[in-house]
Amino acid sequence: MHRAEEDYLKIIFKLTTEENRNLVKTNEITEITGYTDQTVNEMVKRLEKKKMLIFYPYKGVSLTSKGEKEAKRLVRNHRLWEVFLVEKLGYSWADVHDEAENLEHASSNLLMDQIDQFLNYPQYCVHGNAIPRKTGEMGVTPQQSLFSGEEEKRYTVKRVLDQAQFLQYLNQEKITLGTEVKIIKKDEFNHMLTIETNGKEINISQQIAEKIFVD
Repeated sequence: MHRAEEDYLKIIFKLTTEENRNLVKTNEITEITGYTDQTVNEMVKRLEKKKMLIFYPYKGVSLTSKGEKEAKRLVRNHRLWEVFLVEKLGYSWADVHDEAENLEHASSNLLMDQIDQFLNYPQYCVHGNAIPRKTGEMGVTPQQSLFSGEEEKRYTVKRVLDQAQFLQYLNQEKITLGTEVKIIKKDEFNHMLTIETNGKEINISQQIAEKIFVD
């Protein structure tokens, strides 16, 4: 498969698993890729001919079992490389995406099996996303956003969105996976949260809080 085709499969897979839904609208793919509607529609048709996805007019697309298998292989490669680069080479979780993106397409199944074994079979990547196993099985993706939490309750950060500037902000506030957060005040009118973490109170916007997923 061409790299562009692989990227489309990954986008569809991530949206369905991270947001727990069955269909992805083509305009969502357009927004993520920055391509025109025509370009996206042409790629969707190409992938449908290859039996990688199913297009439902006016509804969206979903991966076939063949498409899902290929998407999981790519996602597994990407997330294993992220763990390797952060844990073994000292990359920041904010800077690792592009490197992993390049490596995922160029890595053989044998190499990734060796990397997986070397890392002692991690279940989640550095951003908290489940890593598909070689068999296709994968753990549960945390879905509850911090903004959906309740005042005076404590939560543990389990997953964050992989966006460089957002991750740099979290670095500044020393918020990582496993960080404990207490919601002090929830201001839904002004779309703000006051939270306590690392021994201090900070105010974060709803936009930030909805990119942090907790347990």
